[in-house]
Amino acid sequence: MQLINKKGFTLVELMITVAIIGILASIVLVSTSTSVEKSKRASAIASASSVLPELVACQDDVGFAKSTAIVAGDPVCCTNGSCGTAFSGHTVTWPNVNTKAGWSYSSSAPTGTLAAGTYSYTLTKSGQTSIVCNYATNDCN
Repeated sequence: MQLINKKGFTLVELMITVAIIGILASIVLVSTSTSVEKSKRASAIASASSVLPELVACQDDVGFAKSTAIVAGDPVCCTNGSCGTAFSGHTVTWPNVNTKAGWSYSSSAPTGTLAAGTYSYTLTKSGQTSIVCNYATNDCN
């Protein structure tokens, strides 16, 4: 009598392999989604921080920073607090922090003033800790 060798995988072996692949895929998916949100936050911080050098230059030239709610595209350094007109020689505008990152400037006006060194503005996003940019410390976090 001759024995027949059957080659291949059993159904149980295949099911275990598929289960392991599924577990690994879910771990990668969770890690990736966290990393994506962290990179969006970093992007928003970088965009918001780009305004800080302009605020320093504005203070040096005795201009004003926006005292009403910030809108992307408005001048950073103004002839008055309402920012109707950019201060002479200053062309930097507030960056759009919403592009891809989903952040927005707080609906409330910035607090403090450049002259007092207390100017700060906030970025918000639903479900995230706000980003606060501070002229006095020259950073956003």
